[in-house]
Amino acid sequence: MKKVYGAITLFMIVAVVAAALGAAILTRYSEELSALKHDTSRWAVIQDVNGDRMAVEPFNDDVWSQLVQLSQNGSRRWVGGVVVRYDSKWGFRFAPSTVRVAEVTAEGLQATIRYISEHMDYWLEGWAYVSAKVLEAHS
Repeated sequence: MKKVYGAITLFMIVAVVAAALGAAILTRYSEELSALKHDTSRWAVIQDVNGDRMAVEPFNDDVWSQLVQLSQNGSRRWVGGVVVRYDSKWGFRFAPSTVRVAEVTAEGLQATIRYISEHMDYWLEGWAYVSAKVLEAHS
């Protein structure tokens, strides 16, 4: 009888651990999808110096070419635009018509994805840039 109770206890422990692990994985996956939310078929994934990721969707063909090149060579550049509210993990995106890539920017325009998200009132409708690598380019 002790073996049966021991087996049931072990099964319950394994089930609880598996459920908790599954919930954590599902939460992380959901957050990642929200961070990479986009509305167009042409979008790139940028990652800032803290490892935070978001999607950018430039309308400008020259900017798109720069993002594709950065995804191929792995270089880090300043990627940014005008900050607008958006239904994503971060609560904002760079307005697609304003997305730019720059080698240098004014220091007062530099931030991280998380910092912009946490201080939205300051950045909203203004320009911001994040030092980023382009991980993926989709078109």
